[in-house]
Amino acid sequence: MPAPSVESKAISPRNVLMLRLSIVVGGILIALFMIGDLQLLPPGLADAYITNRVLIQLPILGGLLAFTFFPQFLQFAQAAFLVTVLSITYANYYMIHLAWEQAAFSFPYEGTLLYAFFGFFVFGMTFRYALITMLLSSLGFVGLMLLDFVYGERTWMNAGFVAGSLFIGVIGRYRIDQLLEQLEDANAQLVDLSTEDGLTELLNRRALRSESERFFALQQRSNQRLAVFMMDLDHFKQFNDRYGHQKGDWAIRIQADIMRQIFKRQTDILGRYGGEEFMAVIDAEDAGRCERLAADILSQWQQLAVPNEDSPGSRVLSCSIGICQGLASEFESMDDMIRRADEALYCAKKQGRARYVMA
Repeated sequence: MPAPSVESKAISPRNVLMLRLSIVVGGILIALFMIGDLQLLPPGLADAYITNRVLIQLPILGGLLAFTFFPQFLQFAQAAFLVTVLSITYANYYMIHLAWEQAAFSFPYEGTLLYAFFGFFVFGMTFRYALITMLLSSLGFVGLMLLDFVYGERTWMNAGFVAGSLFIGVIGRYRIDQLLEQLEDANAQLVDLSTEDGLTELLNRRALRSESERFFALQQRSNQRLAVFMMDLDHFKQFNDRYGHQKGDWAIRIQADIMRQIFKRQTDILGRYGGEEFMAVIDAEDAGRCERLAADILSQWQQLAVPNEDSPGSRVLSCSIGICQGLASEFESMDDMIRRADEALYCAKKQGRARYVMA
């Protein structure tokens, strides 16, 4: 039985566009920080600073922006975010080292946190990649502090602050991923509830009609045959009244199991039409195959011989079937085929039940 048509999970073109705009905004922020930083830097560091920002950090962002236009980008997006954030972070570490080595100037380290948080929450790095970013950024900062005593007595306090802040960011990313996963699970359950009959696990009436109409349109375009089976359990009210609703539910599940055994093709559409009435829509090669399938359903119920003592007929539970089959182009719509199959089902009931009638 085919699954109901649901859009596959994918990043929309709009989200990719927003990502590109975010990268551009990141570049603008770096340019704005340059204005403020150049006013604080000693004159001798200006050239090295401009080189670091304009020839290293901005081109790295530009490379990420260009990569978003490649068809394989989504497959490698998380790795690209990781490489971008770490590259810019280590470029900033190099600037801190140069500023200390050339002018004994304690260059601010806050960019380390800004770049990481931008990756975590703007780029949307997953927890695993955020954790890798935290570890490598922290190790790089500790290594830098071992190489240069940049911040004097506060050197190791600042190292702890960087590592702690990155850790908090990773925990925040983890919580977001958890919430997103729970939301996806809830959405999947809602899809199941909206398309699946809870008792039989077949399609419910709404999903059954939707899938049937889609299949009818497909067969009509290709001028192919299809068949609609309408099936109803005979004297089910008497069975329910005598044996109880739990036993009635059991009988309905039996009918669903029989249908799954008989209609085995991937394209077969099976559903509970309502109450004890069921419907199947299949690709019909010829009328003979439809008759064989209907006969197999009746045979299954005969073999089960489920007692139905209050039935005025055979005293066992049985099924009646109405079938409408032919080229899809011969019918006005799926509703037309369902109506004809329903009329055939009524004829089967009128003729004595436990049989099938071809429309």
